[in-house]
Amino acid sequence: MADSAQLPNLDTLVPELALVRETGFDALELEQLLVRVPQLAALGVVRRRTAVTTSLGTATTLVQVVREATERLSAADHASSGGGQISTPAQAQMLFRVHYKTQQLSVGAARATTQQASGVADRQYRARHEPRLLRLVAQAVLELDRDDDLAQWGKALEAGVDVPQSVALYWLELFRDHYFRLETSAYALQFDAMTALSQLRNGLPSWSKYLSTAIYWNVEFSFLRQRFFLRHGPLWFAITDEGCEQLADSVERIEYHDPYPDELMAKLRRLYGAAGVPDHDDFERRVREAGLYDIIYDKAEQWLKRCACPAAGEPAPRCEVHLVLKHCELLGKTVEAEFTRIQEWYRNPRFAVNESIAEFIRDFRTPGKERASDD
Repeated sequence: MADSAQLPNLDTLVPELALVRETGFDALELEQLLVRVPQLAALGVVRRRTAVTTSLGTATTLVQVVREATERLSAADHASSGGGQISTPAQAQMLFRVHYKTQQLSVGAARATTQQASGVADRQYRARHEPRLLRLVAQAVLELDRDDDLAQWGKALEAGVDVPQSVALYWLELFRDHYFRLETSAYALQFDAMTALSQLRNGLPSWSKYLSTAIYWNVEFSFLRQRFFLRHGPLWFAITDEGCEQLADSVERIEYHDPYPDELMAKLRRLYGAAGVPDHDDFERRVREAGLYDIIYDKAEQWLKRCACPAAGEPAPRCEVHLVLKHCELLGKTVEAEFTRIQEWYRNPRFAVNESIAEFIRDFRTPGKERASDD
């Protein structure tokens, strides 16, 4: 981390902003004063946004940055404070001629108009009040610099920022062997449960077949979730904090609102995991042999028939069927969104040289590899 003494601060930026204001956002005029605004010119947001590295290019970008920062003072943009007095942020915008009241005025006239709007006498305004307005803009410039820095790091992550290859491999393992398989099962559960519910309401006898396959996907989802917890614990490692929270929340809610208590689901997971390559027919056979088929089917049927939501419109907020359907959707969307943020990362040449990563990419969602081996 940089030494805080080397970072730009409000006291050094205020006199430099005063010079920028006096130029009236004229880049050609500011170009002649660049040596007098070193802190502003050295800001990361100015350097990153300067397309042509010439003195005029830097001056042009600096003008744009200061204007944008001043325009961001919008919490009280054109609002008034008590008694009809124009708010301090709006006064700062007036001083820098980005406010509608001063946009067409000269630099001097904008200052006079701002002083009148402040209600402060001329001498006190120049000595104390105007520096406060400049300080407010300086703070906005630093906030813009911080926000731009965060945005650039996000883009770098998506484009291929350097990370240890162990981290890159771990992240790929999570997505390939866990997140995407959970997503596949969740979407299949959602589709079959939705179809069973729709056909049940329409009196179609095939609804029971869709409910049967929904049971299978429900058990597979629970099996995959438990496998993830055994290998990684509750570590939902995703690109964004929101993504981590949504993944954790959705898997919990899907199992909390499904038809089965924990002890019954534990038995079903063992029956599912007993097959080397699980499929619906094999799972159903094992369940029947264990004498559990009627129990699990009756519980699923009762669960489905408890839904009294209208066919059109919003479902009831506490309907367990629709809560499962909702979180199947949220889980799938979250997995896709999070992986989209970094998928180009792994195609970068710095990772492609690692044969382990190349194998992950080649085998991504290929037929016959939808499930991990038992080891």
